[in-house]
Amino acid sequence: MIVVSFRFLERPKSRVYQGGRIPKRSTGADCKSAGFAFTGSNPVPTTTIFCNNDKSGSLSAIFPQKKVKFPHIVSHRNHQARIYARSPRTNKYRVFWYADGRRCERQFSTLKEAKEGAKSALREIARGQAGTAALTPKEVKELKLAQSALREAGVSVLDAVTEYVSAKKLIPNTRLEVAARAWKENTTEIKRDSIRQVADEYLTERRGKIGPKTLYEEENRLKRVCSSIAMDLCDLTKATIELFFDGELKDLKVKSRNHYRQTFRQLFKFAVRRDYLSPEHRLGEVLVNEPTNEAAPEILGPDVLRRMLESATAEMLPYVAIAAFTGARRSEILRMTWEDVWSIEGFLELESRKTKTKRRRLVPMCSALEKWLASYRKHSGPIWKGTEGCFHSQCQILMKECGVTGQNLLRHSYASYRLALTSDPNKVATELGNSPEKLYTNYNKLRTPAQAEAWFSLVPQPSINILQTHEGG
Repeated sequence: MIVVSFRFLERPKSRVYQGGRIPKRSTGADCKSAGFAFTGSNPVPTTTIFCNNDKSGSLSAIFPQKKVKFPHIVSHRNHQARIYARSPRTNKYRVFWYADGRRCERQFSTLKEAKEGAKSALREIARGQAGTAALTPKEVKELKLAQSALREAGVSVLDAVTEYVSAKKLIPNTRLEVAARAWKENTTEIKRDSIRQVADEYLTERRGKIGPKTLYEEENRLKRVCSSIAMDLCDLTKATIELFFDGELKDLKVKSRNHYRQTFRQLFKFAVRRDYLSPEHRLGEVLVNEPTNEAAPEILGPDVLRRMLESATAEMLPYVAIAAFTGARRSEILRMTWEDVWSIEGFLELESRKTKTKRRRLVPMCSALEKWLASYRKHSGPIWKGTEGCFHSQCQILMKECGVTGQNLLRHSYASYRLALTSDPNKVATELGNSPEKLYTNYNKLRTPAQAEAWFSLVPQPSINILQTHEGG
């Protein structure tokens, strides 16, 4: 809009315009001669000049403009925005529209900016980006800054927001930085290494702590595991373990498959201690033993035990007597010395380094055992001085001579007779070095107290030197 203003100059009274009407259009010179002095261009034909008829002597000229009615509606497709007149408080135009169910407001300095802003927002809504249209300029700026920061961390905005919301639900009143710092102080970072490497470290640690036979069996199992599963231990899943048992081990007997499960469990315990696995790994959930459905092992009668004791050689007799009256394992007896037998009055000591579970045990020494071992009182050193192969050979000869077949028969027999005598499964399980559950599963064949008394009252024939008799036999 162009405003042309002019003022009166002092002229003779007869030449001053008094009528309040627009003078006839004249050239610039004529205007001056008419008594008007103009600033800017001469009035054009379309110019309208309003003259002030009051006595003040002032005059203004204004070009006409189309008036805008407020609220002014701006439309785009099926969407509308309303523009309101300048606010007395901010002196700005206010624009309102709805996006994503939210009433949005923006303020603009000029009407032109207000119209353009409304149009831009409506276009965003029409394109299905109502969320963008609902953002304030401040929010847009913050979003850009957030995107820039996350881009450097290699994280998307969606992933960051999702993780943040999940974490805040768990700790609504704690800053995530504080929680993360506490987690770092109390959590060890899991190390990444192959199953083969972890298995080698595990076997190295076990060497010397378990018997050669047990170590040999575990080495063979882990070799088969490593040849079938080539990955880092921390990446191992329950599905992979199940596939190994269903595929690689499907032809093995149930008992052998359960031995693999036990090896896995021991390997995972070692891996947790060495930070190769998280304590919450849950891989053991698929390592539940299968029911073997095997008949419980037979146990010996007192008459068979007497036949074995009287038929055994001087070297084999201590093994038969200790196994029958204490339930000690064959491997444990082969590691024992005579000092273990006589060091504590009334008890047989099994040192932790000699037991399968690596826990020290004291087993009561009944009078029958003391009498069968009385001739060995002055002996020292290992109870069995020969090789393990020689022991197995002599054991097989003795069992064949007595008509006995089976594994761990003396240990099984002791467990059943001892339980019948004491009626205390916890006590018997402690003496055997296993759990009460294991006692009932593997060793318990119900016997009466009278049968138990007969078992534990087996003593040598009177007036016979046991050692000389067996050496002579």
